[in-house]
Amino acid sequence: MRQKLRDLWRERRGVVALEFALVLPMLVLLLTGGVEFGRMLLLSQKLQNGAFILADLAAREEHLSDAKLTAIFPAIASLMEPFEFDTNAVAIVSGVQGIGDGDAEVNWQRSGGGTLVHASAVGAPGGEAAIPEALVLADKETVVVAEILFNRLLHREAFDFSRTSSVVMDEFHSFADPERGVVWELTL
Repeated sequence: MRQKLRDLWRERRGVVALEFALVLPMLVLLLTGGVEFGRMLLLSQKLQNGAFILADLAAREEHLSDAKLTAIFPAIASLMEPFEFDTNAVAIVSGVQGIGDGDAEVNWQRSGGGTLVHASAVGAPGGEAAIPEALVLADKETVVVAEILFNRLLHREAFDFSRTSSVVMDEFHSFADPERGVVWELTL
């Protein structure tokens, strides 16, 4: 019996298969994690670009009407493909104006592109605007703020993100400021 145990201990056939079986779960985990990390980076880039494009298109118009804003929102949903924008997200664009003493107020706000119900992080129309302290608006200076709120990082079928309410990408555009040039952008 001892001889058979010694022979079994010295046996080297099948060692590669055993090592592969031990390493395979880690390789699958690394591959899956790499794919999902890549999807997260793609989504982050699409959210940032979407907020930039939304703010840029809104800021270009000298007279921005509801019809022009409504025409912009479908472009954001198209830009977000392959991520489902219709039920998982909403785009919000706001006009924020300086009212003196470094305070700012939300003049107008429109949302569209998706059906997600979520309040703007900037504030409600007519109320005080929540903007970064570093962004000081002069009296009557206006910026266009675009937000894209997305409530899923990955497909809802694959992972449970019930505790994740949203991912926010903000972009501030300022124009007609001699110190900053024609258009000044700040991604938060």
